[in-house]
Amino acid sequence: MNHTLPPDAVGLGVGIAIVLIIGGLIVLAIALFALWLWMLVDCAQAPEPPGDSNHRLVWILILVFTGWIGALLYFFLVRRPRVAASPTRAPRGFPPLPPPRP
Repeated sequence: MNHTLPPDAVGLGVGIAIVLIIGGLIVLAIALFALWLWMLVDCAQAPEPPGDSNHRLVWILILVFTGWIGALLYFFLVRRPRVAASPTRAPRGFPPLPPPRP
């Protein structure tokens, strides 16, 4: 008994696999571009750390020239610690919460 697939079925399977791989790569590329753009905008709008006038410029140059790798570095080295250290986590556009009453 022969358990081989007909040539048409093999070609169809390979075609579907190629389409899925290319589609996955396109989705990954779009996600990495969105991350890069989000980190670039976040860097441009973030408050400048006191005493370091070139911090923002250096990170923008890193983001522009390294792409998504720089975006990942910025996210883990700058953004996450800054957000975790912020006293209030109100969304942008809202005033900070008043201190609690004694």
